[in-house]
Formats: sequence, C-alpha cells, structure tokens
Amino acid sequence: MTTVATRLAAICDTIEQHRVTGTAISARLAATISAMIKDVAATAAKGRPRACRQKRRMASASRSGGSYVGDVLREACFTAAGAGHPSLVAFHTVARRPGTADYSIVTDDDHAGPSLIADVPFPEADVRRVMRQLLAGAEAMHRHGVVHRDIKPDNILVSAGTGGVKICNFRAAKSVSEKDPPRQFAGTTAYMAPEVLVRNADHGTPVDMWSLGCVMAELLTGQLLFAGAEDEAHQLFKIFDVLGVPCKREWQALKPQVHDDKVQAWRARQVRQMRQRHRRNRLRELVPPKILSAHGFQVLRGLLTCDPEKRLTAAAALQCPWFTDSGVGDAPTLTRICVTNVSALASKPWSLAMSFAARALGFIRPKMLLH
Repeated sequence: MTTVATRLAAICDTIEQHRVTGTAISARLAATISAMIKDVAATAAKGRPRACRQKRRMASASRSGGSYVGDVLREACFTAAGAGHPSLVAFHTVARRPGTADYSIVTDDDHAGPSLIADVPFPEADVRRVMRQLLAGAEAMHRHGVVHRDIKPDNILVSAGTGGVKICNFRAAKSVSEKDPPRQFAGTTAYMAPEVLVRNADHGTPVDMWSLGCVMAELLTGQLLFAGAEDEAHQLFKIFDVLGVPCKREWQALKPQVHDDKVQAWRARQVRQMRQRHRRNRLRELVPPKILSAHGFQVLRGLLTCDPEKRLTAAAALQCPWFTDSGVGDAPTLTRICVTNVSALASKPWSLAMSFAARALGFIRPKMLLH
C-alpha cells in the first residue's frame, strides 16, 4: 500500500469506530481528522504542479451532527487522496459552519461547471481523449487504495474552457482495505459491475473499470448500454443479454450471493438460442466498427469483461494500442471542436447546422455538481 492508502485506511478506521459504537464525533476530533485529511492531500499532491489560478467552491451539501459528520469526513478523505491530479477534483479543506455541527467539503477547482453529458454520440477521437483522462484519474485513485464506486457522467466535470474532465463526488467511495464500509454496496444501477449486482462483498477497484466501460459506450452511442432495469436481477439480465450469460466457472468467479437460480435459467435459454445460431456476445453489434476502431473496441471489451479478475485495470488500459500507437494523440479540446465545426456549418442546410449545434450545446449543458 502507498503512504496515502495507509493513512486513508487509518482515518477510515477511526471514523468507523465511532459509527459502530454510536458515539458522536466531537468538534475537536473532527478538527483533528480534518488536519489528517489535509496531510493526506499534501502527500498525494507532492511533486505535482498546482494550478496558478483556482476557484474555491463548496463541493458537498452541508450535513450535520452524529454519523453525518463521519460521512463528510469519509468523502473528504477519499477526495483528498486525488489532490494534485489533473483528472480528479481537487480537495481544499473541510469547513465547519461557526456555532453549528454542519460540515462541508471545499474544493479548489477551475472545473466548477457542467457535468459530462452523454446523450448524443461523439466521434472516436473525442471519446479517446476523454477516456485517457478518466483512466489516468482512475489509475491514481486505485494506486492510493480508493474505489469510487459511482463513476457515471453526472460525476464527471467538464471544463467549458479546455474540455478537460475530472472525476468528482466521492460519497460512495471506500478504501480497498475496508471489510465493512458503512454502505457495503453502492453506485448507480446502470453502471454497476456484475459482482456488485450479485452482492459480492469483496468487490474492489475493478468495479470502477466496469463503470468506465459503460461511460465509454455511452459516449460513443449517445445512450445507456444497459438501460431500463427495474432491479438488480433485471440489470444482470440486461448485461448478459448483451455480453452473453457466463459459463459456470465465470459465474462462480463473481462470488454470487444471489440470483443463482435465475442465471441457470438464462444460461439454458442461451444454449437454445445458440443452437438457433443467435450470437452470444452482441457488444460489437451495438458498438460497430463505423463508430469504434478495432483498437478502441479492444479497450471497451476489456473494460466490460464480467470476470473482475480478467477485466482491464486502468494502468493496463492506458497501455493499449488505442492510446499508445504513434500518430494517435489527443484531439483538440471538445469545446473548440464544437465552436469550429458549428461555424463551418454556416453554409450548410439549416437542419444540419441546428443538429450539430444541439449536439455541441448538449455536451456542455450545465448540471448540478452533486445530486
């Protein structure tokens, strides 16, 4: 474990002791933990250049009293672990409202703008640029022992000035060393990894890689890859309908605690369909070569692998040819692409120009920072 990961684990243990015993965290202890968190941020940021111009903002709704103080401190702890990384929201401090038990997280950031909007398709070059940044942020988080557990477009901030992106909102995060976090299972259903859906308590950093795969597919197609599930079992069905029902060995690799009978029935149905020449894995049909190259699909398929042990890590994904091939660099900033291309459409038919303008504005449509 890194120094940051070790300190995070110690802070989480301190907070957890109070949660288990039902003891309120005093103002003095909260101040002590806040100082420890700032030390974590300083350690994480060591060696990274700080931005010359930063904006300070309240990044978390105030929460007050009792266990809520612990929730704020946990979120602050995980946010601080990414201090100084360009693809993670920057931690400043934990603030207490004078005379109250209300605490808030304050960040230093110039990305205090819209969340990522993925309701329209984007070109592969744009998606590669965004994914490079998100994977770099995930690699830094995971190196410091942090599992975000709720990566989705709403929790990705976009700079309207540069098109850069940052992962934010660490409310659902946990330390890799935690055996019993306050919320054992967390996240947004459409982006949940299979091991979370089957209630595997040992889930770790691979869950973030699955979520990033869902985000990547959404950016490419303009729609959720696994949408419309009513519950966890239905969400699993959505996943297996696209990727195929895992064999018995792959299913057991998820360490399932629920839904075993349903999966057996789905597997039997899939065998019947395969006999009728139905394709087992439909991911390439939904993300065809015309919108994603073979190298790009290698990354997507690696992120959306059901077995967490075989799923791409952030570090491994960044070493894939999609990112490393010579001649493949970052695309121009997304906002600049929008402005340039909308201007170029001035001589085109009105309907075509409006269609592109809607897409450009859709990408930077403001959303609330946290929900």
